[in-house]
Amino acid sequence: MRTQLSRFLFTAILGGAILGSAGRSYADDHRDDRHDRRHEERREDRREDRREDRREDRREVRDHRRPYEAPPPVRYERHADRRGYVWINGSHEWRDGRYVWVGGRYESERRGYRWRELRWELRDGAYIRVDGGWFALGPVAAPPVLREERWEARPGFLWVRGHWDWRDGQWLWLPGHYERERAGHVWREPHWEQRDGVYVKVEGSWVIR
Repeated sequence: MRTQLSRFLFTAILGGAILGSAGRSYADDHRDDRHDRRHEERREDRREDRREDRREDRREVRDHRRPYEAPPPVRYERHADRRGYVWINGSHEWRDGRYVWVGGRYESERRGYRWRELRWELRDGAYIRVDGGWFALGPVAAPPVLREERWEARPGFLWVRGHWDWRDGQWLWLPGHYERERAGHVWREPHWEQRDGVYVKVEGSWVIR
């Protein structure tokens, strides 16, 4: 009887010890897994923070260097006409990473020239400012009537009569001259043609008969 009781107590104690050891081992493993997961999550968070910081740095450098968004609409500015002056409307400029409006101004007229407004053009994903400026303007009125010129026939030569040319914003008369004849050719007189509201000069030349 005592022997059986001793065996029972031994078995119970041994079983409890095994179960306790297994429980502790499972708990330790479970804690290790949770610790590893938390460590991996923190490490991933740090990596994401570093990536976000790098993206922010790139955006700051990119935005301060040149604009990647179109400028705001041009503002309308009230102005009075002034004789002898041209009104140059204001425009947006890119300064310190943002668009800044710069007001308009008056400039003295330039005979034979017209002012071209500045504009922004999209190139390679960024907006580039193309400054305005004066450009030569062709004549919008027909040239004056040709002048009468005195000349004498010369053997072997052809008289090329004078014509009007457009220079420095005004008509200039170019006197006639003699050209040596060319066999099988005729001289075509220079003339002016109206194209898109502006007169364009077509130069004189020799052409085959």
